[in-house]
Amino acid sequence: MKKQLQPIDAEAVLQEYGFKKTPLRILLLEVLSLSPTPLPVAKLARKTKKVGADTATLYRALHAFVEAGLVIELMVDKTKSLYELSQSKGHMHHIVCDTCSTVESIPFCIKSIDKQVVEYSKQFKKIHSHQLAFVGTCRKCLRAVR
Repeated sequence: MKKQLQPIDAEAVLQEYGFKKTPLRILLLEVLSLSPTPLPVAKLARKTKKVGADTATLYRALHAFVEAGLVIELMVDKTKSLYELSQSKGHMHHIVCDTCSTVESIPFCIKSIDKQVVEYSKQFKKIHSHQLAFVGTCRKCLRAVR
């Protein structure tokens, strides 16, 4: 049984992070908090269009949230990013379809990877956090090619 996601108190979170409370920012945080997987900008734009913000404003809000550590940007490739709240679901990794952008969350972490990276690195001695995305082709897209 899937865990039911609860919306966050977006206004309180905005205040905590020092952001002005705008309709777009409030709705954007609510949408992200209710999503079980990271979302692309196109989907965020559709879900927030009722507040009347354009895509440039949406990108600015997302960028500000990423800079503040409130939102995580998962870069699928050079032109495609997905976004999720950094605190809502705990630490997760993802598998992303490079064709349709379907995302599956992996609810566990290989803890030893941090240690292995530090041992390999010639310039770093400590890892504070990491993001990991596996990119491939989902079953639906593979069937469509056949």
